[in-house]
Amino acid sequence: MKKRNRDLFIFLCATAVVLGCFFLAYMPRKTIPDGEKRIQNFAVYRDTSSRASFFDVAENPDLFTEHDRSTFFTGRTKDAVWLRFSLAPADDPEECRYLWIRNASLENITVFYPGAEPVLAGKKQPVSSLKVQARDWYIPVPDSVTASDSIYLRVETATIMWIPLQAVSSSKMIKQIVNEYLFFGVFFGIILAILCVNAFSLLVVKNFNFLCYATYLSSLLLYQLRVHGFLYLIPMPFAVLEAILWISLGCLGIFLMLFAKSFLSLAKRMPITNTILNTCIALFIAQTVIGIFFSSYWANQIAYITGFIVPLIILIAAIKIYFSGHYEVRFYLVAWAAMISGTTIWSTAAYIESRIPANYFFTVGTAINSLLFTLAIFDMIKMELNEKELVVERENYYRNLSRSDPLTGLYNRRYLSELINRLESDGEMPTGSALIMIDLDNFKMVNDTHGHLAGDMILTKTGTHIKKHIRKTDIACRYGGDEFLVFLPGANETAARSIAESMRNDILADFTYSETGEEIKITVSIGVSENRLDDSFDGLFLRADAALYQAKKLGRNRISVL
Repeated sequence: MKKRNRDLFIFLCATAVVLGCFFLAYMPRKTIPDGEKRIQNFAVYRDTSSRASFFDVAENPDLFTEHDRSTFFTGRTKDAVWLRFSLAPADDPEECRYLWIRNASLENITVFYPGAEPVLAGKKQPVSSLKVQARDWYIPVPDSVTASDSIYLRVETATIMWIPLQAVSSSKMIKQIVNEYLFFGVFFGIILAILCVNAFSLLVVKNFNFLCYATYLSSLLLYQLRVHGFLYLIPMPFAVLEAILWISLGCLGIFLMLFAKSFLSLAKRMPITNTILNTCIALFIAQTVIGIFFSSYWANQIAYITGFIVPLIILIAAIKIYFSGHYEVRFYLVAWAAMISGTTIWSTAAYIESRIPANYFFTVGTAINSLLFTLAIFDMIKMELNEKELVVERENYYRNLSRSDPLTGLYNRRYLSELINRLESDGEMPTGSALIMIDLDNFKMVNDTHGHLAGDMILTKTGTHIKKHIRKTDIACRYGGDEFLVFLPGANETAARSIAESMRNDILADFTYSETGEEIKITVSIGVSENRLDDSFDGLFLRADAALYQAKKLGRNRISVL
């Protein structure tokens, strides 16, 4: 019950996190006034032909529509978007100013300042040509630009057309870059650390879940470095950047689904869901091929659909499996709650504008989910190890039960016969050994007089006395009703007789009470024999048995050696 309450608490916290993320992303709130962003007279023109030149738009001011804020969002579009605006005077004229476009995914950006050459930026421009090499776009503003000058900015991209525009001072730019690098550094560091843990665990445990998850984490890290603009800082052709994007995204989705299929045992528990995920894997492969060789626009359309549907399918499957009694998936379920809050906001960013950049939710969500997924794997492995230990304990119990006597704890006659036969067939029978045969004197009379309960107690105590005087390499068994046999590998006649005498004295000194409180003492007769050259166990056994018979014939409570 306590475990279920703990799980309920975990799920409530996960639900609160998901709702909180959506609340932060889409809750209407007071926006930063354009005056604080230093942007004025913001207007937009959508060039559906994508062919209009600067002179075309500059000479036709009526093409532009006034916009109420200095951020333009329209999701995905093939249009080229023109922005026209002016800048408010700088707070500190001594500081340089920069246009800050807070979207690292934009591909082609061109800024037209009055009386200056166009400034190019965006993913398709060589990083070496940028004045400020950062993950976002910081475009220097010439000192000659005044508040009355109109600035034109053209954007054309296959990614989301989201253009949040601000004018910032050099000090604010540096502060923002440092904060961004610190934020992403922390969460990328978490993912990298978890990747190392999973990779090491894979080498040690060799579990398929670790293989899938380590590959997923590698793809996730590469994908995040690409979409958040960090790989752009490494000089490489845009085609290579695009290939990295689609390959990492494809591997991310494929191995995440393979991990889900394996961890949740979907092929066995939910075959229909398993088939749906196989179809989604095919979609991810198609998406990768289309993105690299054909159209990134259509590949993105597939990506946003799969990015929304796949987490939802797996989350529903995990919930169903949990409530069917498989409580070990609780960490996995919570991990998907964190995952879905980030991926849903990220995948719907093409259709709904988030108040806080969607990349933050995606980064935080995947970092938290990576940690929880790792906990889920270790929790599952712990459960599997516990199950294996239980199976081993059960097997050992039944194995011991099949070869031991439950009353005395000694081996039984069957185990002794199997052991001797194995040693003789393998040629491992010790050449120097001895055998002790013990028989309780008048035991039948004790049973008849005092009852079987008293007899069982005597047998149990006899077994205890025998075990007290033997080595770990010796084999003691209850051979029959009141007969015991001790095989002593490597012992000679003298050593065997000494051990037998110690056993006899201990048994003689002990006593048992009957149900009526009467004291019961018992004696034993013992036969001892030593192995001879080219002797078999049967020969040794017959001599020990004859010695026992001789001890009984001579008056019992004694040891005889042959």
